[in-house]
Amino acid sequence: MLIEHNNLEEYRDPINYDLEFGGEIDKYNFYLELAKLNPGEVLELACGTGLATIPLSKLGINITGVDISSAMLEYARVKAQGLPVTFIEGDARTFESDKRFSMIYLTGNAFQAFLSDEDQIALLKTVYKHLEPGGVFAFETRNPLGTDLSNQEETTWGQFLDMDGTTVKVSGTQTYDARNHTMHWVTFRDWGYKKTTSRIACRFTDNDTLKSLLTSHGFNIENQYSDWDKTEFSPKSSSIISVCRKC
Repeated sequence: MLIEHNNLEEYRDPINYDLEFGGEIDKYNFYLELAKLNPGEVLELACGTGLATIPLSKLGINITGVDISSAMLEYARVKAQGLPVTFIEGDARTFESDKRFSMIYLTGNAFQAFLSDEDQIALLKTVYKHLEPGGVFAFETRNPLGTDLSNQEETTWGQFLDMDGTTVKVSGTQTYDARNHTMHWVTFRDWGYKKTTSRIACRFTDNDTLKSLLTSHGFNIENQYSDWDKTEFSPKSSSIISVCRKC
């Protein structure tokens, strides 16, 4: 069954996106520590509203953020006024810059937004091209062996307070396309006086395939973790956090 989706639907309300998904301090600290260990300029691909970009910039990291969503970047620039951070609208598959970076990363499971072999390869080519020799590439992705990939009718996922202090109830459905290793989520947000719907598709890549993909495109995998506290990755971990170095 073909399920239509638009991955940008989830990013059309940047202020409330931050309120729902912001505040992951452990994650920001992980990438901050990695940047400090690899001094130089840093690039975040798929940076969104700068949830991870801005905390690094505030602590002295020279950083550039790239994202395909103009709405998310517009809000990122508002939040970053006065900070030494640059935001660029662009597609991570085709991004071009004269700069070379000591570290490039993606977070928020953004790696899963690249839905085909061709997309993943184009992303990795962008990263490889823009890394300095020996530069670091880091990202996280959900582990298919540690994730419930069953089809599910609408269930409650949680809630958050929006910009006006209103409690927004979040629920959704999931449908897994096993042939293409792609989960299709439909998210419903209920304000009480209105209800919104957004759709997003995410590709799941098993760790053996991921390792082969990275090594065949010029990266040496230095570490893999299951959590931001650097717990060693295990086959049933819910996340795969990979730290690689350009060969």
